Amino acid sequence: MKEQTQRENRDEVLYAFHQAYTRPSADEIAAWTHRYPEFAADIRAHAAVAWDWASEGVHEAKQLDEGMLARGYSQALNIIFNAEQAVEKTRSVGESQKTFAEILSAAGKDVPTLARELDISRSVLADLFNGWMLTPVCGRLVEGVIKALAITREAFDWAVTYALQKPYLGHAKADNAPVVKARNCGEIIRESSMPDERKRYWLGEDQ
Repeated sequence: MKEQTQRENRDEVLYAFHQAYTRPSADEIAAWTHRYPEFAADIRAHAAVAWDWASEGVHEAKQLDEGMLARGYSQALNIIFNAEQAVEKTRSVGESQKTFAEILSAAGKDVPTLARELDISRSVLADLFNGWMLTPVCGRLVEGVIKALAITREAFDWAVTYALQKPYLGHAKADNAPVVKARNCGEIIRESSMPDERKRYWLGEDQ
């Protein structure tokens, strides 16, 4: 009885899907498989047949052979894959376009906390996050920040570029416009208050 009910429900879903779309798009297929995950395989198969019918102008009553079903199913899988890739790309781009302030906030951290985790001077991180550090950033600093904040290299690079384009200028005086002179990463690390051992580590000179 349970199996019969499930088949009836599946048939109702497939009929509604068939009535809604002659040539279902990737987004429409994905939406229906997400809505009815228990019938996902059937929905994809039906979409495959619908695509093949639409492309060849086949009447619904025509007998389907295995080759026709295989071609249509492959075509449906391709458009689903392309749609999922596009969604992933869009999601990736959105996640990578955040400022350092937004990244820190999302991670629930601040500069002092991150400095303690990495055992690095706060001033070094401040220069990086404020847009006062020129690229390229020292490799170990890049790796340390990426790992501690759980971000991608793309997200790091975007945040660095944004910071350099819009550096934090501090409080401007009434008679003078604030001026920021960005320095290279090595210079910033060497002039920090860290012990020489830590400086050599972040500069990669201990290898």
